[in-house]
Amino acid sequence: MLIGAYRDEELTAQERRTLEAHLATCPACRERLADEDRVGRAIREQARYASSVGLEGRVIGALEREKAEMPLEASALSGASAGQVRSALRPSWAGLAATAVLAAALSSAGTWWAVSSSGHVKALEREIASAHIRSLLQESPIQVASSDQHTVRPWFAGRADVAPMVRDLDVSGFALLGGRLDFVDDRRVGVVVYTRRKHVINVFAWASPGALDSAPSRSMRNGYNLLGWTRGGVAYWAISDLNADELGELAGLL
Repeated sequence: MLIGAYRDEELTAQERRTLEAHLATCPACRERLADEDRVGRAIREQARYASSVGLEGRVIGALEREKAEMPLEASALSGASAGQVRSALRPSWAGLAATAVLAAALSSAGTWWAVSSSGHVKALEREIASAHIRSLLQESPIQVASSDQHTVRPWFAGRADVAPMVRDLDVSGFALLGGRLDFVDDRRVGVVVYTRRKHVINVFAWASPGALDSAPSRSMRNGYNLLGWTRGGVAYWAISDLNADELGELAGLL
């Protein structure tokens, strides 16, 4: 498959042009490319994963104990041969083995987190796409109909775990229709609904305490563009059949 070589910039200029022409007409291949990009980002960001409580102290303690077992005092080395000095300076096999085990454990934990995180993101994308499609099949995708942000945002109080960000963006080409509640990731969430040139845009939001702020990440599911990002302890997902660039413009305005 050329997608991997394309991401790694291993194709010739002609091969890139040919593949890009194919991607422009093949949603399935575009979705596969987006999936591989998401996995790559998850792996690159695994260093942001918080370590368990006390891990730093345990590692430092292990190093201190290893150091204590290998005293290197000037008096002990006085008159020693070169071979004896090298022996004293050489770390023990036990210490090397402990270091290798620790490195392997940390690597395995990071890999597990990246894979499980990617799987959770894919599951979220499926749920959000299904919720978006359900809303389009209903007579109306909103429960509170208003173009006034000061009416829509207070409506969520007591109904969802967080009141989503609501903006009056009509001057920017995004008309506020209102809001509703939905059920995603085993929780009740708030959804703010906008339109742009008759394209319905659902913006889902729920509390994500402790999560780091992140830039919008693009993906595609069932022919719909999705953007997911986190800001101020709130997770946001926007979905629409609007093109990805314009959807990104909305994310930047919220």
